[in-house]
Amino acid sequence: MLIINVAPALSTAFIWAWASVTYKDFMRKLNPLTVNFLRMLYTAIALAIPAALIGLNTGAIWGSLSGLLSLAIGDSMYLMSINYTGVSVAAPISYSYIPLSVLMATLLGEPLTMLKVASGLLIMLGVYMLSRERTRVTLKGVALALGTAVAWALGQTMIKVADVNGLNPVSIAFVRVATAGVILLLINHVMRNNLATAIKETVRTRLPLVAILDLGLGVALFAYSVNLIGLGLTVIVTGCMPLIAQVMAKFMIGERITLTKLTGAVVIVVAITTAFL
Repeated sequence: MLIINVAPALSTAFIWAWASVTYKDFMRKLNPLTVNFLRMLYTAIALAIPAALIGLNTGAIWGSLSGLLSLAIGDSMYLMSINYTGVSVAAPISYSYIPLSVLMATLLGEPLTMLKVASGLLIMLGVYMLSRERTRVTLKGVALALGTAVAWALGQTMIKVADVNGLNPVSIAFVRVATAGVILLLINHVMRNNLATAIKETVRTRLPLVAILDLGLGVALFAYSVNLIGLGLTVIVTGCMPLIAQVMAKFMIGERITLTKLTGAVVIVVAITTAFL
């Protein structure tokens, strides 16, 4: 396989890593579910006209399901899981979505190999080593992380189904954020979060740009990669996102890199390399 074929998935990983580091600043000031809604809002506004010009088809149903599962349910459960049990437990359990996605891809005709399965499991180990910290383990936190993994795996699979049904990557990105945005709007309303104030505080910040690159360009590249190299290999390559985020955090906000984290980085690199053997 040519290296250039992996470029879209690798670019997605870099975009998602940068966004994950950047969002931390906003989640210190705002409710994470409010930040999640704002991500959808700004991206939906930016993609509405391009998606309308390109057009939608029946694949939009699957794209909407992806948004519901991955963004509205999955991302929200992940944030709650971190709150209950910490990153070092929530992250590796949630990243079991990678081997799950590899298995689900077989239902869509992609070949299943032991190397792909081994790669997904190694990435989970690497993510654990990158996020290891003193934390508590709670049943609720573990359950939410497992729910996150299932929601993310199903959501990524729906991107593949939308692509198979001929929906353009830009339109896939749009229907995902539009669907998730409506649901998160209702959730924030029930929680009585002041969205008007949150919009005023962030509309002139870098949050809109980060969200558009994250959920717009990043997802469009992910969908294109799924078409190019398949769902299984795409989720494995984008699994290096936590590693890239750690490196970025080191230079952007001065986070310390330990021997354990370096070992985790090596494990992830080995895992991704294994998938392409």
